[in-house]
Amino acid sequence: MCRFPPPLATATLLIGSILVAIFAAMVIRFRADLQSEIHLKIIERDAAVLYPVARLQVEDSEAGRGDKAPNPYAPLTALLKSARQEGMLAIAVFDPAGSTIETVPATQPFVELEIDDYLRLQGTESITRYHPAFPLDQYFVGVAPDQRQAPVLEVLLAIRSHRSPAIQGFVRYYIDARPLSRELALIDRRIYRQTAVTLTVGTLLVALVMTAAYFGVQRAQRAIAERNERLTRANFELTLSAKASALGQITSHLIHGLQVPMAGLQAVVTGREAGQPGSDWETVAGYTKRMQTLIQETVALLGDAGTHTSYELTGQELAATIRNRYQSAAAEKGVLFEVGPGFPARIDSHRGSLLCLIAGNLVQNAIAATAFGRRVEVSLDERDGMVVLKVRDEGPGISDSVRQHLFKPGRSSRPGGSGLGLAISHLLARQVGANLALLSTGPEGTVFSVTMPLTA
Repeated sequence: MCRFPPPLATATLLIGSILVAIFAAMVIRFRADLQSEIHLKIIERDAAVLYPVARLQVEDSEAGRGDKAPNPYAPLTALLKSARQEGMLAIAVFDPAGSTIETVPATQPFVELEIDDYLRLQGTESITRYHPAFPLDQYFVGVAPDQRQAPVLEVLLAIRSHRSPAIQGFVRYYIDARPLSRELALIDRRIYRQTAVTLTVGTLLVALVMTAAYFGVQRAQRAIAERNERLTRANFELTLSAKASALGQITSHLIHGLQVPMAGLQAVVTGREAGQPGSDWETVAGYTKRMQTLIQETVALLGDAGTHTSYELTGQELAATIRNRYQSAAAEKGVLFEVGPGFPARIDSHRGSLLCLIAGNLVQNAIAATAFGRRVEVSLDERDGMVVLKVRDEGPGISDSVRQHLFKPGRSSRPGGSGLGLAISHLLARQVGANLALLSTGPEGTVFSVTMPLTA
């Protein structure tokens, strides 16, 4: 089955990709600008070197010929001596009007100064062009077939007189640019290598930042989800508390109203039982007696809460109360029921009564879940100022689906159960500062615990 990544991961990946793309575009653009600028500076370097040399050659020629030399372009033709230098391919000299005076080698066809170059040289000292694949066969005679193209550097200079700013003429050099080509290639390799390193480091940094941001947002989302869950749970508990309060008032009236009818019913059933021993009336009498006892205990608890009557009970008395209340129910189902001796410390009656109610719900569930001949154990201890009640059964355990919503109404492991018993017990435990928890569950049985401070 195809699983799609979560929206947060998709958004993080998309934003990271966009940032990497923007960063790469900026780095590549910067690399192109830097490469172009470096190429321009290196290419113009030869022109910067040639210009003062050409001026010096012209000035030396003027000083040597005197004022009466018959050839006015002799100083310009002195520039042709540079043709003997290593790497110089050709030189052409032009007069101030741009016409060709002389070339070396003289076999160059169609030597002329372009009009665009002529106009540009009126306002600048030099023009430099780098030709990576210069067509040698179009400018020179006798070029070998395998050398028709080669890298060439073209340099044009405007020669000005040292006496006035007027232009004396122009010179154009064609220089072998193979060393320059190797130098540019070396620089390009370094620039490309540095660009690759920068892109790699930048991409890793963006990935690191986006990963940290992803986990940070994920933690924030989890924290918000946990807070929402706590708020939902608190709202549910407040709602349940309000409903329990209203239900308690209705139950109080109902219990008080049932006292007299239940007493009369017990008297009638007891009379029938005495007249017909061993009949079904004996069983009915037992149920009636249990109902009457439960009503009396509930009335007593409601009376104590209403009149704020309080007294103290020992843990041993609480253990005996739990044993007496549910011993008969366990015996009817054939379940072995054991309650520990309790503890000698004392606890106020209100909190003790609520603890007995919580224990009653747990014990009833344990007896219902335990098969015939198996065991239900209750322990009641005092440790470090805390009352610890544990109810252990030997039932089949609680399923995962019920365990995920254990203390919410509507979830029960018993057929026909509503789940209200554990939900109400959990709420009662919170009202007295206790904690009701599931310690363990499985095929070997289930253990619930209630931990409550000994004093309020």
